[in-house]
Amino acid sequence: MDKSWMHSDRRSKAYEFGVEAFLNFAVENLLTTTHIRCPCVKCVNLKLFGVGIIRDHVYFNGIDQSYKNLTFHGEPWEATTNASRNVEEDDGHSRYSFVYEEIDMDDNDFGDFGSDPYEFANVIGDGDQPVYPGCTKYTKLSALVKLYNLKAKHGMSDVCFTELLILQGDLLP
Repeated sequence: MDKSWMHSDRRSKAYEFGVEAFLNFAVENLLTTTHIRCPCVKCVNLKLFGVGIIRDHVYFNGIDQSYKNLTFHGEPWEATTNASRNVEEDDGHSRYSFVYEEIDMDDNDFGDFGSDPYEFANVIGDGDQPVYPGCTKYTKLSALVKLYNLKAKHGMSDVCFTELLILQGDLLP
C-alpha cells in the first residue's frame, strides 16, 4: 500500500485520498470486528474505533509517522525486514540496535510472533483491557508504559522499581 500520503499536508487532496485508501484497505482486511485500531498520533494503534472516528482522528491528530508496516490493518507481516520493532533499517542496522546491544537483547527475545502476525495482534489486544474492572482511564498496556516511563525518568534501579510495585500492591485494598 502506498504510504506517501502520510507525509502530506493534512489539508491536501493527497492526504484525503490516502486516508480513504487506508480506511478501505483496513476495512477489507477486518477479521472479526467492525472496529479497527486507530493509527493516529494519540491512539498509536492501542484503541479500537469505527471508521468515522478513525477518519476524524487521522485528520485532527495526524497519523503516527513511525507506523511503517500496517500489520494491524492487514498488510502482510513479511513486508518489512524488521517487523518485530516496526522501525526503519539504516545500512542493515536498526535505528535502535544500540539499545538492544546495551541491554544484551536480540530479535529472539521478542518471542516467536513472526509465523503468525494475528497472534501478536491478539497479545497486543490483551493490553487494551482495563487495569481493573471499571477502570476507564488506563489499559494494562498504557499503565505498564507509564510505569516504565516513570522508572526511566527517575533512573530507578530494577530493585527499587520492584520494591515500589510490591509496596503499591500492599497498599491497595
